[in-house]
Amino acid sequence: MIGKNSYLPLPVRLIIISIFAALLISGVPAKAAEITLAWDPNVEQNLSGYKVYSGTASRSYSGSVDVGNWTSCVMSGLEPGRTYYFAAKAYNATGSESDYSSEVVYSAPAACSFSLSPASQTYSSSGGAGSVSVSAGSTCSWTAVSGASWLTVTAGSSGAGPGTVSFAVATNAGSTSRTANLIIGGQAFTVTQSGSVGSFTISASAGSGGTISPSGASSVSSGGSKTYTITPKYGYRISSVQVDGVGVGAISTYAFNGVTANHSIKALFKKKSSWVWW
Repeated sequence: MIGKNSYLPLPVRLIIISIFAALLISGVPAKAAEITLAWDPNVEQNLSGYKVYSGTASRSYSGSVDVGNWTSCVMSGLEPGRTYYFAAKAYNATGSESDYSSEVVYSAPAACSFSLSPASQTYSSSGGAGSVSVSAGSTCSWTAVSGASWLTVTAGSSGAGPGTVSFAVATNAGSTSRTANLIIGGQAFTVTQSGSVGSFTISASAGSGGTISPSGASSVSSGGSKTYTITPKYGYRISSVQVDGVGVGAISTYAFNGVTANHSIKALFKKKSSWVWW
């Protein structure tokens, strides 16, 4: 038992003054959290220093750190998802310690994980737009970064918790395919785009009762254009024009612009009604 003449220091008042918590990004090693504890200095003349105690159960401490006369202490290496308890004691020159300070409780944030849906997407040489859904805990923050100039983030470049990232794929004028990633929360969303074909074929035909010009197979360079003229014979009219098997109306001209695939066009005709006068 310690008597009054021992001049035992009074308990310290322990507080948290800063917290550092590194979140886990899938595929990147987790960094442990840390906190900085601080307290007001004791005024007893026989004060020699302080000890900070820690554990994973209230008032049941498994470790301690002697910090000397410092009035702050960084507690590092805290495991994500675990709750820790801290208290401090002051001690005098004989090694006698005060009672514990009030207890500080700190829960290290759980490690975050992210998933993307879909995980990849494929585009033709003409490019286009798309989006990817991000799944994450409500407190888990993320950013979306493109690995290529032709793949750009148009919306949702950052967020926390579930979200959506929108992107655009530019036209590929080269002849070879290309691949790039969007890195979102440490996860890779892969975009593959095919190269431009040197030329495409447009097949044109006409039924009886008229013509289409030019007729037959025509070669059109990638991104090029081709215009067709439909002309009925005497006594006929244009019934319909079909482009790639889909009717586009009874039109007399049709233009393919920005060609990036093979196409077909067919013109159909119908006899005009005849009247007989008696």
